[in-house]
Amino acid sequence: MIKKLQICLWIWLLSVPILSSQPVHSELPQITGCVALVNAQVVTAPGKSPIVANVITRNGLITHVGPNASIPNDAYRIAADSLFVYPAFIDALSYTGIKEQKEEQGSGGPPGPGNRGQRVTVDEDGNPTLEDAGLTPFISTRTTFDPKSKSIEDWRSQGFAIAHVVPKGKMIPGKGAVVVLSGKSTDEAIWKEDISLFSQWSGADGNYPNTIIGMIAKWRELYNNAEQGMKHLAMYSEAPMVARPQYNRAHQALIPVVKKEIPVYFRAPKIKDIFRAIDLKNELGMKMVISDAQQAWSLKEYFQQPDLNLVLSLDLPEDKTEKKKPETKTDTPANADSTSQVSIDSIKVDPEKAAFEKRRAESHKMHLEQAGHLANAGVPFSFSTMSVKSGDFSKTMRTLLENGLTRDQALHALTVAPSKLLGIDKYCGTIETGKMANMIVATKPMFEEKSMIRYMLVEGTLFDLEAKEKKKSESSASSSAAGMLGGTWAYVIEIPDQKREGTLTFSVQSGEVTGKVTLQEYSGGEITLVNIVVDKNSVSFTFPYTIEGQEIEVEFDINISGETFEGTVTAGPFGSYPVTGDRIEKPD
Repeated sequence: MIKKLQICLWIWLLSVPILSSQPVHSELPQITGCVALVNAQVVTAPGKSPIVANVITRNGLITHVGPNASIPNDAYRIAADSLFVYPAFIDALSYTGIKEQKEEQGSGGPPGPGNRGQRVTVDEDGNPTLEDAGLTPFISTRTTFDPKSKSIEDWRSQGFAIAHVVPKGKMIPGKGAVVVLSGKSTDEAIWKEDISLFSQWSGADGNYPNTIIGMIAKWRELYNNAEQGMKHLAMYSEAPMVARPQYNRAHQALIPVVKKEIPVYFRAPKIKDIFRAIDLKNELGMKMVISDAQQAWSLKEYFQQPDLNLVLSLDLPEDKTEKKKPETKTDTPANADSTSQVSIDSIKVDPEKAAFEKRRAESHKMHLEQAGHLANAGVPFSFSTMSVKSGDFSKTMRTLLENGLTRDQALHALTVAPSKLLGIDKYCGTIETGKMANMIVATKPMFEEKSMIRYMLVEGTLFDLEAKEKKKSESSASSSAAGMLGGTWAYVIEIPDQKREGTLTFSVQSGEVTGKVTLQEYSGGEITLVNIVVDKNSVSFTFPYTIEGQEIEVEFDINISGETFEGTVTAGPFGSYPVTGDRIEKPD
């Protein structure tokens, strides 16, 4: 029994991601809940000029902001005289931390790609189950949220402390929640639950509804049935001789939408998607937020309505416009006739293609200028990261700033606007006494090309990002490392009453270190090592590992002595295990 538990512990060990930006309090003795940023350049809100001030936080809240704020004796001090402090970003619509929905397999009905070729379950009228139809408004974010997801660290490293996250799925995936990107447990991370309903024009594969007309009809049916069910329930509770209402999960979940207690965040990237969603909103009378929009630049008058809000996508299209090649002069042969010259000129200029390229260039320009155009027109909007990679965020923001959006407008769309949209502006969005301690501490003014985030404060938890940047910049070694590190090493990880074995292979060329690892009982072949850092005889590295569909990181820290090494392999809260190794093959 004990051995079985130990095996389970190792499985858990390999299913927990290693955060490269660990909270400071996990590395130091937890002796204080107070952090002091001393003499920082503080931008308290969009449109405000920086002020030199001390910012004091305690137990997750900002307690003092000002040039004369005294530093408590128990504070963890950060000398921030060369740093810039901003309110942390808020993601208005996101999949951060959300797991993929598992596809259910039915036992009857027509096959389709959405159910992996299986026959789905249908009722007596031929309708598939709610899950097979992609109609799951009763699913809560809590059931699909993974607080250890690497996406949480990735977006936190970009400056985000809060996110409005929604489940993944088809037409109506479920209800959204406001979460704190602290990397803590689900109960600690989820702040406000079931605050929205998420919907999109994404039909059920091979099932009804799978067309735009079908989805519109299904929305009408669900909404009207929920409205009738709400009335029936009210009559049942107040009047005699009324039959008991029949329970339906989808209808019950839509009642808060019918009551206008929560809005529908409707994902509508293209202009046709937006028009269809607005028509549906006006017909049924629900509150709506047009979300992840990419083509809203010509619809500013629609967003003057009090119950219609806008969330723009940060996914910018690639510039596919053909670039003109520089013209080169060539001598025309003396014997070339005019007919051949005309045919050559006609090949050079294609009016239809030229017109198409012009329209494509204009469309690309409008995508880039959209945020600035709407901001200058007074249309409030927030940003969604749903369709963009975290690594592209900084480049995207700089592109928007180069195309008409000001820094204050960008900061507003990432802080104040989403805090108001989500109803949390009382608690975050600006740097003020009494608000949540969510702050970015950057090396230069925000959005500058060389600006980097040095620290993140998420509800008072301090994340030191320097180690992460150091690993990125120090993945090289001197030529002497070739003799010390190069070759193949056999390693053994000592878990109580058992061992895990494998090999590490390192190569050093022109000062660049690369490596691969093999794992016992892993049939996927070699895995490439990343974040390799060599410091004298000490070597650290990580590598991605997928278990049960989730990609995590495993971290090694070893010390090499001649032909052997020893060290630890670490997995966050599950502690560290000893690892030893011997070189079994030297490089040629």
